[in-house]
Amino acid sequence: ARGPARAPATKATRSAMLLSTTARPPPALAATATALPLRLRAPVASAPLDRPRSSRRSRSLGSSRNLAAMGHADKESVPDGYVVPEVWEMKDMGGTFGGTNRPTAGARYEKELPVGKHPLQLYSLGTPNGQKVTIMLEELGVEYDAWKIPISGDEPAQFSSGFVAVNPNSKIPAMVDHTTSPPQNVFESCHMLLYLAEKYGKFLPKDFAKKTECLNWLFWQAGSAPYIGGGFGHFYCYAPKNYEYAIDRFSMEAKRQMDVLDKQLAGREFVCGGDEPTIADFAIFPWVRCITVFYKAGEFLQMDGYKNVAAWCGRMEARPAVARGLRVNSFGPGAVEERHSADDLK
Repeated sequence: ARGPARAPATKATRSAMLLSTTARPPPALAATATALPLRLRAPVASAPLDRPRSSRRSRSLGSSRNLAAMGHADKESVPDGYVVPEVWEMKDMGGTFGGTNRPTAGARYEKELPVGKHPLQLYSLGTPNGQKVTIMLEELGVEYDAWKIPISGDEPAQFSSGFVAVNPNSKIPAMVDHTTSPPQNVFESCHMLLYLAEKYGKFLPKDFAKKTECLNWLFWQAGSAPYIGGGFGHFYCYAPKNYEYAIDRFSMEAKRQMDVLDKQLAGREFVCGGDEPTIADFAIFPWVRCITVFYKAGEFLQMDGYKNVAAWCGRMEARPAVARGLRVNSFGPGAVEERHSADDLK
């Protein structure tokens, strides 16, 4: 026999049903939670209402369900008294690059980019992403003009109208290939490596399986770099304060990446095997080198423990074209601020 007819579900009853369902973990998760040590399941005490506003937990989040769902209201804040707002607004963040970026895109001032005599015009800086491309160009042995793009100061050059016209994302490096009509803009460093490899037919395997393996590691680097640069490098070197959680979080990830690479290089001269490097090596090497050379974190991350990585770095640094590429648009002794001829690097 049929039971009593159900009343049509209203919006309120549907929401209540959803909440009651999501509040109960699946049996497998519930069993896992029961097995966890009690210290991981200890309830978080609510902040008393009579505590000073500056030291309460983030309870003044209003009725924002999104923020509540993320658990902001139940977390201590760093610094004490910080409350996650319902709508983020820009403020001065401090640190080395805190005043450089904004939450908007586009040109901030009018200035055209210079154009030299060679078909390839590179607008870059001797950071790891810039070094990828100058290493590739030097390995190819082609002529190019490399213009230095300062990314800090009163008028960061990546926000000029000329640079934004080449790369709307305002990040170095960027390149214009004048062998095509109209000239071809190319940006994103890993794409620039792929573009040059396909244009000149070098450093990218022709065999489909080997090419796929090379691209696996090229895009591994593209996906991994933010954890080393914007993550580890930023909080270890450039943040206005030492944040333990952030440094620990990204140190762990940087070391995990080094272990991935170290295992891949076991028994191999280069990342994808073979006797010669590929664009994967040119992409990965500058970021590994950056940990020691730019961030001065070799001891901190125990980089000498990654024996295969260390040996590979030695092989890469021994290549004359790599050594030249590291100097272009770079800093310090031996640096070449702009490169317009092979003679500039002699």
